[in-house]
Amino acid sequence: MVPQEVSLALLTKAMTKAIAVREGKESDQQVEKIFRRLKVLFSQFAASPDKIKERYMAIWPQHDDFQALVKANICENNRFVPHDPVFPMFNELAQHHRQPEGASLGVRMELYRQECERHLSVLYDNVVSPPDQMIHVTSTGYCDPNPVQLLISERGWHDTIVHNSYNKACNGAIPAIRLADALMQQSYGGAGRTDSRVDIIHSEMFSLHINLTHNHPVNISLVNSYSDSFFRYSLCSHETVRTKGMRGLKIIGIKDYTIPGSSSVCRWMVSDPSFEFTIDVLQYFRLIRKHVRQLVDRLFAGVGMEFDDVRDSLVYGLQMSSSLPMKEIKKGLSLSDDQVALSKKLLYEQGYLSSAALPFMCKQILESDDVPVGQKVLCIGYAQGVTMSAMLLEKV
Repeated sequence: MVPQEVSLALLTKAMTKAIAVREGKESDQQVEKIFRRLKVLFSQFAASPDKIKERYMAIWPQHDDFQALVKANICENNRFVPHDPVFPMFNELAQHHRQPEGASLGVRMELYRQECERHLSVLYDNVVSPPDQMIHVTSTGYCDPNPVQLLISERGWHDTIVHNSYNKACNGAIPAIRLADALMQQSYGGAGRTDSRVDIIHSEMFSLHINLTHNHPVNISLVNSYSDSFFRYSLCSHETVRTKGMRGLKIIGIKDYTIPGSSSVCRWMVSDPSFEFTIDVLQYFRLIRKHVRQLVDRLFAGVGMEFDDVRDSLVYGLQMSSSLPMKEIKKGLSLSDDQVALSKKLLYEQGYLSSAALPFMCKQILESDDVPVGQKVLCIGYAQGVTMSAMLLEKV
């Protein structure tokens, strides 16, 4: 985990150098001017350490003295000073003062493949029995064969079927769970096999797509809030959970919703050298606040319930990239500070986990002795499109 204070300091300096190299400015005075301007922008738009304590970045190097890097000069006597790179995509920038945009997309995807293989090996280190099916969730790296296929090939799990749930971005979890539920029900409906377990694997590496040459507020917020995340969990049949005496979260209902006329408000595009994120921030979160109640009402109507009847008794897992969407969803659903505390705590402790945020909160709820069996849980996710998803669960 990287302390937010350290990442803010190093990213400010790295962006200063990238912009200076791009603009052909190398004098001490010119670089200092860029640095001061970025310090102001970071103070205004980056998540401060009181909002995010630390984040996980898979390719962040193990360094003996980060403070030395923080204190090191970008240039001396009107010349850039070479440094060890913080991120491998920016070796040329750090050491040779060129390629401010960083390594090509091909290089970044190879880093993605390597890190996914390493992390999935850890996630399945003690797993002996193969799942019947697996769903790979990501919006940050694509390769074929994908890391999950490489894993099952290495393990000899030749009968395991792999599905891809790609480019759902932050709203990747609930659609993947809906797919897993459908696959499980299909297997019990006479499709030739009866499955008892579907694994869902998230592998998100937003750190690969850091762009150091754009000092737009959205980009500054993006590079300073996202965490890389590698996470796995399973959907099992009720019979499996019951006979093995397992704890779980039973699916009561799932609802997906696309906000009309919102396709241009937020976009996540494959581009070179890094994926590109564009957003009309105010419009995006206004739309979420306007439509979140409709989404929730439709979810509850589908399972024969009224949201207002149970609002105060629910536990909430809300996908939160910052305090802004938290505020808008609170308003849209008339929630209290206590009801969004779990989501706020996760953001502070882990940074923004993107598609793995909701599964991570579900794990915390499942393991908490303070959440009793029978407790109902409402999860809400959202992403570009603009798509929103809601899921009602019950702890069993």
